[in-house]
Amino acid sequence: MAQRYAVVDLETTGNQIQYDEIIQIGITFIENHQIIDTYHSYVKTDLEIPSFIQALTNINELDLQEAPYFEEISKSLFNKLKNCVFVAHNVLFDLNFLKSHFEKYQLEFEPKLIIDTMELFKIAFPNEESYQLSELSQSLEVDLNQAHSADEDAKATALLFIKAIQKIKNLPIDTIKQLYYLSKSLKYDLKDILFEIVRTNHGQETVSSNIKKYQNIHYLKQTPIRKSHNRETITIDEAYERILTTFNFDYRKEQYQLVQQLFDSLLHNENALIEAPLGSGKSMSFVLASLLYYLETGEHILVSTHTKLLQNQLLEQEFNKVLTALNLDLKAMIIKSKDHYISLGLILNILQDDTDNYEATILKMQLLVWILETETGDIEELHLKGGQKVFFEQKRTTYVPFKNDIHYYQFIKESAQSVEIGITNHAHLLQHSTEDTVYQLFKHIIVDEAHRIQDYALNQVTDDLNYQHIKYHLGLLGKNEQEKLFKRLDKLENRRVIEQYPINPIDIYQLKRDIELLHEQNENLFDELMAQINNRQDSQVGDDQQIHYFYDIDITNISEIFKRQISTINQILSRFKSYTHAHVKAFKKELIYIYHQYTKIYNVIKSGQIPFVSIKKITQKSTLSLFVKKEEVKDLLNEVFIEQFNSNIFISGTLTVNESFTSFKSMFPENIDFHTYYLNDIYDLKNQATCFVPNHMPTYQFHNQDEYIETIVHYLSTFVSETNQKCLVLFTNYSMLYQAYRYMEELEVFEDYVLLMQQQHSHVYKLVQQFNQFDKTILLGTLSFFEGFDYQSSGIKCVMMTKLPFIHQDDPRYHLMKDEFDNPFKDFVLPDAVTKFRQGIGRLIRNKNDQGLLVCFDRRILDSNYSKFFINALGEIPVIEGDIDNFQDKLRKYPNR
Repeated sequence: MAQRYAVVDLETTGNQIQYDEIIQIGITFIENHQIIDTYHSYVKTDLEIPSFIQALTNINELDLQEAPYFEEISKSLFNKLKNCVFVAHNVLFDLNFLKSHFEKYQLEFEPKLIIDTMELFKIAFPNEESYQLSELSQSLEVDLNQAHSADEDAKATALLFIKAIQKIKNLPIDTIKQLYYLSKSLKYDLKDILFEIVRTNHGQETVSSNIKKYQNIHYLKQTPIRKSHNRETITIDEAYERILTTFNFDYRKEQYQLVQQLFDSLLHNENALIEAPLGSGKSMSFVLASLLYYLETGEHILVSTHTKLLQNQLLEQEFNKVLTALNLDLKAMIIKSKDHYISLGLILNILQDDTDNYEATILKMQLLVWILETETGDIEELHLKGGQKVFFEQKRTTYVPFKNDIHYYQFIKESAQSVEIGITNHAHLLQHSTEDTVYQLFKHIIVDEAHRIQDYALNQVTDDLNYQHIKYHLGLLGKNEQEKLFKRLDKLENRRVIEQYPINPIDIYQLKRDIELLHEQNENLFDELMAQINNRQDSQVGDDQQIHYFYDIDITNISEIFKRQISTINQILSRFKSYTHAHVKAFKKELIYIYHQYTKIYNVIKSGQIPFVSIKKITQKSTLSLFVKKEEVKDLLNEVFIEQFNSNIFISGTLTVNESFTSFKSMFPENIDFHTYYLNDIYDLKNQATCFVPNHMPTYQFHNQDEYIETIVHYLSTFVSETNQKCLVLFTNYSMLYQAYRYMEELEVFEDYVLLMQQQHSHVYKLVQQFNQFDKTILLGTLSFFEGFDYQSSGIKCVMMTKLPFIHQDDPRYHLMKDEFDNPFKDFVLPDAVTKFRQGIGRLIRNKNDQGLLVCFDRRILDSNYSKFFINALGEIPVIEGDIDNFQDKLRKYPNR
């Protein structure tokens, strides 16, 4: 008889099993990989359904009026489930809720087998960015009409479950067997399903011709990209006309001019600065200009953008659109450096590792599936996090390449010579381009979102020594012969003594003393830093939510500790100079990595640079980091861009400050000549947006923000009660954000609203999704929401800016950059704030139908001697001053409120 699976999803009043109750049950039944039946019921509860749950599930008290209590359906539900394999997404939640509810009515629910689809989907679909049901359904094209509805979620989970099992069944039988053996270490009963697949597939051992074998693992053979012979030139007029016709786009003079300017700059080997406002179609423009330039000259173009998301968007959307319209057989490829790509030897090394903890097991199973489908070998496709990332990095750090290893980077190098456009991002480019041969294949570069390159460059010229990181790597060596890499050397020495194994003797006792000394000296280093912090702690603000920075560190003792540590490592390495055994190589490799962590800091200190430290929790050494700046940002940008490429085109919607490119130019040596172009706004900002500035704001004080925050919340509550619309509130520090959130929680006016609050380690992407999902929501965010955030609303788009986005004088960016400017405030701090301000405004008007309202509570926008910079940044957006009554009147005049 075929196995019957019950795919279950519940909606509840909350997460507390002892208190909360089920309000909806959805079950989809599967046999023979087909849906054969479904069950759905609302469940009545006497508990109040929280507003957040109502917004999430679309279930309210009215929906449950005619529904049965759980007691009324408990027996029939129990009978439906009792002989099934219990399947759910994050299974423990649904299983424990049902068990608890059944227990109340003397029903003991113990499924014979339990499958967690979260576990299964991670293995079957290893390169998915998110395993949340709604996002996974969208990515894998499974219908999910209404997320957080139990019946819909259960059906979507069932369809994904069938898809996952089918995918595993189609893998080579040897891979399925490997997955089966590994699955014995998982939390649930996936091993039973895999065993059944192995049993029924036995004998079907033919594999596709493009699947190859390395040692005992199957992988997809890579086929390098071949050079295109498509070189027929197309005029700009003809190309642009074809794009308009193909996609039924409206002619935009600004976009046509942009393509022309980009093409001309490439043709004349110019260094160019282009400000192209939102809506000017800059992405498609520079893709089109790049392809036309290649057809004209045969020279390849590199495009760099701000994020991986934009990078993939360029490749999958803009590039393919232009190729389709122009009927071209040209190619683009994402370019990264060698350390982003995996080798088959490293995968084998990971699989052979005897670590069987849960995270390591999932990673091993993901790797087996992933290498049968990856076309790049790019590790980032796996989106590793947490324990998996730690385990992977540990294995990569200590891996000594096997003989005949196959490295995916070799394929990337071969392919890059045949692509017309290379696509990278600022972080990769600034970190690797000068030493990486792949980047040297390109003669021209277009830098999109160019206003961000200074931040990335600053990260690149800053090195740090983090206590947790260095402690972790010292830990990989092991403190004694019973631990980690040291244990391997001890076994090797025992083998030499007992079996006469042909290697030179290893002085284990001396090595133990040296390793203990390394650990001790490392503690001394960070203890010295802690002592300096404790001596100056009284000058620090006691905010648990912020990172504390300490400058002007006394380096006398620190330098001596660094010297001793480096000397100890050199002594150990000198004793292993002639050893070639893999275990010794792995030990040396880790030791050399630690050596470089110390020397990169010590060499900068030795040159006269004063380091600084950061600490998250004043009393915890584990949160301590030591920083140095190894070179000037200006020098790095010159080296990466001006010296490397024939033409550099920097493009952004916010490249000017006060209608001038002077600030951006100052990031490069003075003798560099830039051609500048400025495109006009394409939206009617005068009629689509307004900036409101309250005329009576309390004085802002960091130590006493109450009155200032109360005023902000008063305006916010007025906005909510008048419009019932969503709102984005931008803060410049977490202390202020959390205090505003606490006030709002206590006010009745926000009861129907979903209040979203950014926390220091929360995912911006998820908050954006939730903000756009709900109609009545308020998002309290920080600087990370000033840009790159698509604010979706059919009514008024309101952004409240609590403070102008100046960096604080204790911010490390200010500390690191101040020496590069004659007037740090005028040349760095102010331009940086104005650019962020302009980015914040960019959330308001993103199409011709938007209505935007910016509320700026910081009176400096009008009252300071630099106010003209911010007023100019508003462009044609009118500024209105007034009190709360004027604000209310303004809101009542909006047509879509």
